[in-house]
Amino acid sequence: MNRDGFRFGYALSPAVLWLPAALLAATSACAGDVSPPAALCDPPDSACDGVCVALRSDRSNCGACGVACSVGEACVAGACETRDDGSGGGDSGSGSAGVGGSGPECGGDRALQRCGGECVDTRTDPNHCGKCGSACEPGRACVGAVCRRTCLEGLTDCGGACVDLTADPLHCGQCDRACDPGRPCEGGACGCSAEPSQDIGSEVPQRVSGTTLGADDSRSLSCAGSGAADQTFLFTAPRAGTYLFDTFEASHDTALGALRADTCAELACNDDAGGVQSQIAVDLAEGEPILVVVSGAEGDFTLRVGEPGPVQCTPTALEPVVPQTVVGSTVGLEDSVSATCDYTSSLDATYTFTAPEDGLYVFSARSAVSELLVEVLDGGTCTGDSLNCHFGFGESIAVAEIEAGKTVLVAVASPVTAMREFTLDVFEAPACPGVDLGSTVPQTVTGNNEELPNVLAPCFSPTSGGEATFGFTAPRDGVYMFDATGSSFPVLLEVRRDGCTGEVVTCLDGTSDPARATVPLASGDTAVLVLDSHGDAGDYALEITELACPIIDLGSTAPQTVTGTTADFSDVLAPGCGYSGGREATYLFTAPADALYTFDTEGSTFDTLLDVRDGSCAGPSLKCNDNADPTGVLTHSRLSVRLDAGQSVVVSVDSYEASGEYTLSVTRQEAPPCPLFDLGDSVPQTVTGNNEGYADILTPGCAGGPGGEATYAFTAPAEGYYDISTAGSTVETVLSVRDGGCGGDELACESDGRSSSAIVRLDARQAVLISVEASGEGGDYMLNVSPFGVPGTCAAPVALEPSVPLSTEGTTAEGRDVAEASCGGSDAPDVAYSFTAPEAGTYTIDTFGSEFDTVLAVFDGSCGGEELACSDDVEIDEWFEPVSELEVPLEAGQTVVIVVDGYMESGHYELNIEL
Repeated sequence: MNRDGFRFGYALSPAVLWLPAALLAATSACAGDVSPPAALCDPPDSACDGVCVALRSDRSNCGACGVACSVGEACVAGACETRDDGSGGGDSGSGSAGVGGSGPECGGDRALQRCGGECVDTRTDPNHCGKCGSACEPGRACVGAVCRRTCLEGLTDCGGACVDLTADPLHCGQCDRACDPGRPCEGGACGCSAEPSQDIGSEVPQRVSGTTLGADDSRSLSCAGSGAADQTFLFTAPRAGTYLFDTFEASHDTALGALRADTCAELACNDDAGGVQSQIAVDLAEGEPILVVVSGAEGDFTLRVGEPGPVQCTPTALEPVVPQTVVGSTVGLEDSVSATCDYTSSLDATYTFTAPEDGLYVFSARSAVSELLVEVLDGGTCTGDSLNCHFGFGESIAVAEIEAGKTVLVAVASPVTAMREFTLDVFEAPACPGVDLGSTVPQTVTGNNEELPNVLAPCFSPTSGGEATFGFTAPRDGVYMFDATGSSFPVLLEVRRDGCTGEVVTCLDGTSDPARATVPLASGDTAVLVLDSHGDAGDYALEITELACPIIDLGSTAPQTVTGTTADFSDVLAPGCGYSGGREATYLFTAPADALYTFDTEGSTFDTLLDVRDGSCAGPSLKCNDNADPTGVLTHSRLSVRLDAGQSVVVSVDSYEASGEYTLSVTRQEAPPCPLFDLGDSVPQTVTGNNEGYADILTPGCAGGPGGEATYAFTAPAEGYYDISTAGSTVETVLSVRDGGCGGDELACESDGRSSSAIVRLDARQAVLISVEASGEGGDYMLNVSPFGVPGTCAAPVALEPSVPLSTEGTTAEGRDVAEASCGGSDAPDVAYSFTAPEAGTYTIDTFGSEFDTVLAVFDGSCGGEELACSDDVEIDEWFEPVSELEVPLEAGQTVVIVVDGYMESGHYELNIEL
């Protein structure tokens, strides 16, 4: 390998390198396609025993290697001749520049040659290996006039170079481990250069101006690429605590790091905390110095130094007038609003606005940043209910219906960067819908959107060419198609229920899919149709038609069987237990009597879905099933529903995406009573049974199996929490608890194999219905009901000492899922603690040190009180770590319940509280 790391196109074994030149040439010639090596000596010199000599004048090698002239003879033109001048004892000189024989100048030693004024042994000298001026690579030995491949003792081969790992800053301790620029390698470890660009002392808060223009890459940060210019500041903590450093006011991409001042060990590093700017938090002892490094693209920046405190919500009050325009910035602000359409921590600017009159108000923000959002919150506070939140690119528009005199809070933020400037326009929207189409079906509406405003921004689209809005009222139950494919431009078609700010039912982008929406509507339902574009303007056309649904009337006959193929139909309905995509056959069935009716697709040739809707295609789904066999071995579907005499339902045979021949069977049997049994009000108690052959009359919210269920009535003897479980069952169970009776609201549903468990809070004398269903085949089950007051639950939280700081630990593995944290944890057991604040202040509560993905929530007074704060994952150095941390302001003597929960798992946790 040569000095640059490239291998020659041939290879010779070490033995070959030691052969004489003539034999070496012969060996190379025998190598077939292997080229001979380069000559050892430059002409006219020749190699004799590894030494370059002049055969025309060398007395020891006169005319040929090894031919020596006698005493008194000289070598002239390659032949020994007697000298008449008496000088025959000397050499006649060298035949090449810089190379001489071994005459008196080199002490008569034949092994030495004169090279550049000194006598050297070209067989061993690494600077003149084989001939004068032929130097070996640094660190390599010259043996037998050949440079060896191995490095000298004490050196290591790193990529073809011999280096000292104890002192080389590019290979410190091991190959390719480079020290930061300016840091030496000492004893195989990188030393630390504590020389800062500037000492900024201990002042907090402070703002320091700096620039990376023309700066060197003197520090290496783990979160920043190499080659970036940087500037280093020395900061000394004035007291023990947490310190925040950020570059949010920089206009260019920055990275920010903190290093120990004595060892340069990295303490924190962040790239792009607020867009392309950065922020780090560092815990320091009093008097501890650190190096703060600002790196990234070249440019001016401001480094801010501060200490964390409670997030302040200090909105700016806008005048109660419209229209109005304000210019704002999020630079230097906090994340005071947890936006419902943003999952990041975003700096936001907040405003309060009071509506001068009833109306639909538009809040439109524009900025040069790529992404931004606007959210409108009820009540004028940062924690109010969201009225609307919209995310956009370059522009974002949120619309809210506001009564006269009502105050709202408007938050403007960007999830990618701190916005140096944005513009917020507030105005009252034009009448929406713009045109009321009434209930006429079919009908066609045409128009042009060139002069129309952009208010609703459907499908989260940016600024468009203007939108047309229409109101439509369904004349009867049915499925209605809204078709804008006849427009002259690709239409964004959105359908909303109950007004311009109502629920979005569907939104279709005509640039990729047909702008044709199919929506079930009940008689009298209203829908708002929005026709928009991605900036195109022109003529539009909207057609409204009613689709035939159901297709076939089965009458009131049971039992009966019908067959057909879904290939003959269209995809109109979305099944309640699946997704739209497959074509469906729809039937109308009217119950001839009060009974339990079973619908089955056994015998179909494809994987079917069954859905039963009440009354019409627009009615709610009463029951839906995908696969009668929950293991998926069988692909047919089956479900049973209780129907009253004369009750009509729409039955659809559907699929995810397949089509084929189907068989639909309808059977009838007497409906069993519900509940089957009465448990009374005694606790604790345990009952056993077998649900084989039981009717499947209910639809638990957590499972859709067709297995039958046993139903029980239970009345709570007193107010409190109750543990209801199927522990001890021999079959897979689904446990459901409903308020009142079979038709009541579901309070809890659990499907955890043979031991499903639900914790419910009941009032004294509250009646509930408990159902135990088989998720597969029926079999023996066990039902247990008992009061639930185990320490660590919401009913009996573990009391913590009213002092800080404090830490405790435990495990949620033995707990139950009782509390409902807003930020997660609904599928994992939890442990509850009560804590009374010893003094007023902002308390930091975290689960650092826990061994699983935790969720942390704080409730005022009890688990049923107001949730004061909730935390799931914490962002640390650009990564979301599975630990929780929150800050909550408390008054002296205020009692809260702290719930340690998990995100779909349980385990050992540590709970820490500090003031």
